[in-house]
Parts: sequence; structure tokens; C-alpha cells
Amino acid sequence: MVDTSSGDTDVHRFELAARYLLIPVFAALIGWGTNVVALRMTFYPLEYIGFGEKYFRKYGVGPWHLGWQGIVPSKAAKMARISITLLTHELIDVQDVFSRIDPEQVAVELEPVMHRILSSIVGQVAHAYAPDVWASLPTYVRDEIVGRVREDTPALIAAVMADIRANIAQVIDLEEMVVTHLVQDKELLNSVFMRAGEKELRFIERSGIYFGFALGLVQALVFAIWHSWAVLPVAGFLSGYVTNWIALKLIFEPVQPTLCCFGSFELQGLFLRHQPEVSEAFGSAVAHEIMSSEQLLRQLFLSPTSDKAIQIVHYHIGGAIDRYSLALGPFLPLALGGEQYEEMKRKVVELYVSELPTQIKAMAPYFTAALQLERTLVDGLKALPPSDFEAVLHPVFKEDEWLLILVGGLLGCAVGVFQVLVVFRS
Repeated sequence: MVDTSSGDTDVHRFELAARYLLIPVFAALIGWGTNVVALRMTFYPLEYIGFGEKYFRKYGVGPWHLGWQGIVPSKAAKMARISITLLTHELIDVQDVFSRIDPEQVAVELEPVMHRILSSIVGQVAHAYAPDVWASLPTYVRDEIVGRVREDTPALIAAVMADIRANIAQVIDLEEMVVTHLVQDKELLNSVFMRAGEKELRFIERSGIYFGFALGLVQALVFAIWHSWAVLPVAGFLSGYVTNWIALKLIFEPVQPTLCCFGSFELQGLFLRHQPEVSEAFGSAVAHEIMSSEQLLRQLFLSPTSDKAIQIVHYHIGGAIDRYSLALGPFLPLALGGEQYEEMKRKVVELYVSELPTQIKAMAPYFTAALQLERTLVDGLKALPPSDFEAVLHPVFKEDEWLLILVGGLLGCAVGVFQVLVVFRS
């Protein structure tokens, strides 16, 4: 009779060795998977999904809600305020940036669209307040009136822009613009931060594989020495927890370049080591998508906080109408009466403001070239000391990074339980 016991023993040993080799493989998958999940939870979902949203909004993470919203979208307003405070305090002097605008050049840029707009405004106002007189005038006289207004309009526009430029800090609310825009468009906020930290986020994903595998080797050794089924869930928790913790730490720390291993190499947070590239990505995204010239002009003239800019427009247009009235003698105010005369001036401003979207589109290319906002932001970000630069993106993770690390640990524990029940079930 053939003795097969040694063969069975060899097969058993091979199977056992294969199972032990699976431990670091699983640990690597845990590290990678938990990091991917942590990143996903940082940015998504855009809106709260689950129960107890009021509690979540008021207190954040806690026992009285079951649901989640991405860390960045849930803190959109706070993140926007942090970012704009940094930008306006450290990088952008609003008065200095808008001093690059040439009011006379703005008038030149607007001249083509103003021809059509002025003809419409003059015609509408004349029909509304002096229909009989306007109808009785010969065509060439009406054309002459419109032509005279057109001639004077560039000086009027230049005066309006010069006044706005001189008082820009009082007439535009950049914080309100940025916060409102990003709260309404959370996907854009995600996009800006994901593009700015693209390399670092990719590192977080991939690093889980390497750190997880290394921890898995230790886990396999401990399990081989101490045959307790508690080892795998506990080690899985530690693997997920530690890989997330290491990845987040290496992104932002150390802030300052630090010599390690007796000066053999220099260590610095990856985000800070890539400051030039991150500056280019972040500055470009902010300049083109959050603070573009068209958005700045809309905030200036067409937002709920536009009253001061509109007051400046009203002041200059009203002054121009008064000058025309003086040229005609007391005829116009007397013919219309004081109240109707003031109403007419308000109507002119109203019609002018209604055409602002068209004017903004015409002005935007010149504003983009003149303001040089992208270059200002990029150069300013590159020049920031590491401690200040770290404040650009780290607040996204800082407050809730403990939760991302804990999620990694819990997922790792779940995989450890799976190993106990499936891989080492016998």
C-alpha cells in the first residue's frame, strides 16, 4: 500500500503558504481600496444623502444621522471664504489689479455695441416722454440727436469706469461673488481642488498599495506566530488606518524641507514640493472659472450687491442728461415737469442697465488681457512661503481627515473578517 501522507502534507503546506502570501496581497488591496474610498468621500456626493441632515448640518459627524456628503461640498462656503481670504489678503490687491484698466480703452471696446444700444434707448425714451415732439421731428434731426449722443458716450463711459476703478474696493464684493458661485456650483469647487492636487491625490491612491503590502508582510508574520483569528481583523483595521494616515501626512508634512537620515535626502510634503505646478493649476482654474472677467463684471453690475456700481452709472448718466437740458435751456424740465424729468432719467439708466449683459460680453476680453489675473495669482502662489501655501488646500482635509483615516480602518477590519471567514475558514 502506497503512503500518501507525505504528499498530502506537502499539498497542505503549499496551500497554507499560498494563504499566508495572500495576506500582504489583501493588505495591499485594503490600502489601495480604503484610500480610494477616502478620496471619494472627500469630494462626493455633492449633496447630502441619508437621514438626519439637519443634525449633520449643525454638528457634523455624530450619532443622530445616517448619511454622507462629500467633505469639500459640505464645507463649500467655508472653503470658499478661506480661499478668497487668502487670495485677497496675500495675493490680490483689488485696487492695484483694477488700476490696470484704462477707462478710455473700455469706451473704445464698447463703441460698436453702443451704437445699437443708444439708438434704441433714445427712441424708447423719446416715444415714452415726448411722443408727439419726436414724431414731428424730421428724420435727419432725429439722426443728428442720436449721433450727438453717440459722440458724447465714450467720454461718459470712460468717466463711469474711472469712478468705478477709483472706488473698486467699495463697489465689488469678491468674497460674496466667490462664495455664492462655489456654493451654487459644488462640482466646480471639486474640480478646482482635484486639478490643483492631481498628483497628490493620485499618490494617495497608489501609496495604499505599497504601504498596505509592507504592513501585510508584518501581519502575515504575526499571524504565523500567533494563531489567533483576532489578528486578521485587527491587522486589517491597522492596515487601512495606517495607510490612510501615512498618505495624508506625506501630502502636507513636513511643511518645511527637512533633512532625513543624516542628511542623505530631503523630505517635504508632496503638495509643497510641487508648489510651482500646483500654483499653475490652481491659479489658472481660479482665474478662468471662479474669477473670470465676465464673472467679475457680472458681480460688479448685475448681482444683488451691484447697487453702488449702479449708483455711479446713475450719477454720470443723470449728469449727462442735465448737461443736455442746460444746452436746450429750461425747455425740457419745464415741458416734462420735475417729477417726470427725474423719472425720465431713471428710465434711461434702467434701459442702459438692461443692456449690460451685451456690454459685459464686449468688455470681458479686454478686462482679461488688462487685469492679468491668472499671472498675478500664479506668480503670487509660487512666491508664498510653504506655511502659507499649505493653507490653500490642506483645510479641505484637515478638519475631517480623522474620519477618512477611521473609514480606512473600518474597511480594513471588514476585509480582515472576510479573510477569517473565507481564506482561512478551515
